[in-house]
Amino acid sequence: MNNDEIQSVIDVVRACPDVQLCTIRMDGYPETRHVMNAMNNDVSTLELHFLTGCDTPKLKQIIQNPKCCLYYFNPENRHAVRLFGEIAPVTDMAIRREYWRDDYKQFGYTGADDPEYTLLKFTPKLYKFYDADGLKSGML
Repeated sequence: MNNDEIQSVIDVVRACPDVQLCTIRMDGYPETRHVMNAMNNDVSTLELHFLTGCDTPKLKQIIQNPKCCLYYFNPENRHAVRLFGEIAPVTDMAIRREYWRDDYKQFGYTGADDPEYTLLKFTPKLYKFYDADGLKSGML
């Protein structure tokens, strides 16, 4: 693991307001969707978090198969990051409260205790990173 590469990956993650999340559908095909990256704009590691509802197809797919890929692209410098790993719902109420923000009420959630509010935690295993020097990849 190259610490400079990891920091470059973190810099791309922090700079992107949005990310593409690819999960595996129930029929075995991949499905990609846009998700907000707001919870990760000040991260210092690649343990990332996302918000979703409890009745979404995305969550059903994640529960069936937690393997996924995150794709970040920074159009300003054209750096791109793919993170491969696993994603799962967070059940620890202290962590759910830590990540709760009142502006999530705009999505219909009432608070960290709302059963509809689902916090997801992504744990990376591998990365691919494209910058001006080309492709870099590694295990995490």
